[in-house]
Amino acid sequence: MKSAIIIACLTCLLVLSVQGQLTTGSDKCNCLNGFYKVRSLRLIKTEVTIHKPTAFCPHTEIIVITTTDNQRRCVNPGSPLGRILCKKSQTQ
Repeated sequence: MKSAIIIACLTCLLVLSVQGQLTTGSDKCNCLNGFYKVRSLRLIKTEVTIHKPTAFCPHTEIIVITTTDNQRRCVNPGSPLGRILCKKSQTQ
């Protein structure tokens, strides 16, 4: 009887600790170093990658590869270009 209670308590503690770990994963974001100011769609080399908010990263992230330096850059989703890219991805 006592062993069943101990197992039940340990199971509850395990479930609570796993749930706490899922919500603290904000360091898994790709755009931690800020945003790059891309001013034109012509400066985007490849298809835009948009990551929606998840349990690991609570932010919307827009990642592009620029033609000027061939690097992966993050675009602010609140900027005018970011809003255009989000609308384009929703219509496709």
